[in-house]
Amino acid sequence: MRLTKLLLALFTAASCASAGALPWQRKTCVIPASGSNTTDDTPAIIHAFKRCGHRGKVIFKPTTYHVNSVMDIRWLEDVEIDLRGNLLWSTDIPYWLNNSLEVGYQNQSTAWILGGNNVRINGHGVGTLDGNGDYWYEWIREQPNTSNYPGRPIALTFNGLTNSVVRGVNFLRSQMW
Repeated sequence: MRLTKLLLALFTAASCASAGALPWQRKTCVIPASGSNTTDDTPAIIHAFKRCGHRGKVIFKPTTYHVNSVMDIRWLEDVEIDLRGNLLWSTDIPYWLNNSLEVGYQNQSTAWILGGNNVRINGHGVGTLDGNGDYWYEWIREQPNTSNYPGRPIALTFNGLTNSVVRGVNFLRSQMW
């Protein structure tokens, strides 16, 4: 009986290995960064989450990612997010005012919605979400409504995030609070 179980386990492992993945290995996606603020890294980020957002691992390298458009990523399941890079939001205020995602209360909107179950985000104390807020702070001073301006986004909103952990992430110069 033991020999049968051992042979079955070896056969299963060999079959999975020949298919390119062992059952206990996570699919890993390392997100490439463009290196230029004129190139939007958002499509690469969304693509990585689509490929590895279920029982996978998504890695942000220790570099700058230029986020020039909104992200709505609510389908995650049992995923590790290794955030060692800097996500830097663009300074295109008209784009954000017209395209930010509604949060659904207090006239608020967001640049990124993240949701799912069993999501583990680790910024290792260096991963940073940088909203480029200085541009927003200067711009809002010139507006009649300097408080809760419609379309002015929050950098990140957790929506439907359950059984999850966020640790070691830095938030810098948010567009809104």
